[in-house]
Amino acid sequence: MFTLADGISIDDAKPVTMFQTAPGRSGGWDMTLDDPYGYPALGRREITMRIAATGDPMEIEEAKTLVGGANGRNVRIGGLTNLGEFHGRLSTGAWEDHHDAAGLLRWSVCELTLDAEPCAYGPTQRIDLPLDGKTMHASIRGNRPTHPVLHQLVDEKVDDVTPESVTHTLTVNGQRVRAYGTLKGAGLWDEPHELLLDCENRQTTWQGKPIPIAIDDDYPGMPPGPATFSASLSPKTNVKKYSQYITYTPQWLI
Repeated sequence: MFTLADGISIDDAKPVTMFQTAPGRSGGWDMTLDDPYGYPALGRREITMRIAATGDPMEIEEAKTLVGGANGRNVRIGGLTNLGEFHGRLSTGAWEDHHDAAGLLRWSVCELTLDAEPCAYGPTQRIDLPLDGKTMHASIRGNRPTHPVLHQLVDEKVDDVTPESVTHTLTVNGQRVRAYGTLKGAGLWDEPHELLLDCENRQTTWQGKPIPIAIDDDYPGMPPGPATFSASLSPKTNVKKYSQYITYTPQWLI
């Protein structure tokens, strides 16, 4: 199964804009809602691909069932640009069967349509952070804002300890978010316990269970270009050691 060379079409992703006419003002007032970094929202884009399945009739039928299994589902499709992959819901068109003179099925052609998010998502990037709130500078890839995910891997003390409330803090370009958890100690053979502060999905988990963030904080984003990070864990009474890093997914608009 393969994509036909002339069968790929990527439509545009139109910005969501709004203008209000006003007497005496040419062009009216720009009422478009921008994000904190000055970017407007973008509509979805349509991507179409014509694919062909070849082989013996059983192989062609198998290819059809594999494609049909993804019909209507959220999928990721790469190979359309070197920058990354597109995410969206896939729709499968009708198959066009082609037979030889003896009536045997030789190949089939189908058009796929992806109702895609506007940006292509690049490979996940990782930034290792120093400890104890020390600053790290990095350059964020992509040409549209994205969101960080903080990973804190905590080795808790194994001996009997008194449970202690701790504050996990992430600061991105001066914007702070604090999450509150409890360190209760670890078993002798436990792997490091993970805090996952996911600004993209706006949720924070400790050992896989949700924990709250400060009521007056919000999850930060970050525009492309230079960025400053810091993260900390306090107090560390029940902590033997810990490490931390940031991951993010570059977003590219083409």
